[in-house]
Amino acid sequence: MIVSSSESKVNPTPTLQNGVLSPFWEIKIVLVETNGSVIRMVEKILENTKVLHFLRRIDNPHDLHFELVYNKPDLILTGRTMENFSGMDVLNLTKLHAASLPVIVLAPDYNEEANLELIDNGAYDIIFHQELKRLPNEVAFMSEEFRIRRTA
Repeated sequence: MIVSSSESKVNPTPTLQNGVLSPFWEIKIVLVETNGSVIRMVEKILENTKVLHFLRRIDNPHDLHFELVYNKPDLILTGRTMENFSGMDVLNLTKLHAASLPVIVLAPDYNEEANLELIDNGAYDIIFHQELKRLPNEVAFMSEEFRIRRTA
């Protein structure tokens, strides 16, 4: 389990209480990825976000099912292709258990056919590995969207 935070005026050390995230988190993110270098890039880039976030890494459908049903993340980040698992599998499982949950696909290259299929099946966005510097802005935007929905 990875817990990361950034500069925030909120309590900088939220804790897990009875398996439920503290309400001080601005956004809960699940990273579904098997490639270690991509995982490290995402973690490093998210360290620079101004959003207090919780990042959990998983690498199989069973753990994703658990996260979707019990931990209720706010955002899914997933690789397009992984060992024995794909971005399409993530989208299908997410549609089944949390239909409105945004899924951002991290793609290694521009494969128009594969990327269009992912968008057609509900991917919120596709970010190419060479554009990962966009990720903190996406997370900040999603965090703001959740804040607005919670106060409405």
